[in-house]
Amino acid sequence: MEISLLEELKKQNKLSDFFSYWKKKSPTYYPEERDILEDLRRFSQNLALKEGIVMGCFDYRDLSLAFFTENIEQISGYSVEFLKKNGIAGVISALHPEDAQEHVAFNNKVLETFNQASLSEKKTFELSYTVRWLHKDDGHEIWFFTKAKPYLVDQEGNFVYDLHIAFQINNHEHLTGYDWSFSYTKDNGEKVLFKKNDVKQDIPLTKKEIEIGSYLVKGMDSQEIAEKLFISRNTVFTHRKSIMKKLNAKNVAEVIKTLISYGIN
Repeated sequence: MEISLLEELKKQNKLSDFFSYWKKKSPTYYPEERDILEDLRRFSQNLALKEGIVMGCFDYRDLSLAFFTENIEQISGYSVEFLKKNGIAGVISALHPEDAQEHVAFNNKVLETFNQASLSEKKTFELSYTVRWLHKDDGHEIWFFTKAKPYLVDQEGNFVYDLHIAFQINNHEHLTGYDWSFSYTKDNGEKVLFKKNDVKQDIPLTKKEIEIGSYLVKGMDSQEIAEKLFISRNTVFTHRKSIMKKLNAKNVAEVIKTLISYGIN
């Protein structure tokens, strides 16, 4: 993704809109934060950072990178200074454009579910995703399989730190794009699993409306969807009106939120 998107995210404050969960959250500080990050550094050293393994920890209070292993520069071409300065916005700007959109939708899907869970349930969340970075210098695709989980959840149930361990995939010819899943364990012991292609069967939309809805979730407007599907803009507009009516939504934002809750991304 071009750096111009990074500038757009900063200037228009769109990053906080993408990650709507953290808007209006009060900052929480912990006296043991330095110890937490130092534990991560020691853990990464004990792991010996085998070739192709990257670790990172996001601080969601200010959308920064609280910790990451500096071998990411050797793998991706993005400098340590760039990632420290730009945090989550910098990481998003380094992803394949298609994967960047899906990654934001995935995070919002996780956080929507996370926000409805109990404190004990929140601490059991586990995430997996396959994503493409684009090398800063020549633009070639770098595939990662990543496991992630909450690393620090405050007593109010807010997501403070997470931890990502990414494994570079060298043989990726069989992969076609961004994929994800996440799970958590309910207080009654039941494990709940969500996968990218698990769309609820009771969604009151036609196959075409689901397809158009998936592009709405990705942030595409009617003209872009029309060009993508080789149909007229008016046809897309008609489908959008039908989707809004069937989902009992007042605006596009409500449509997108409902579609994500159905597993559409």
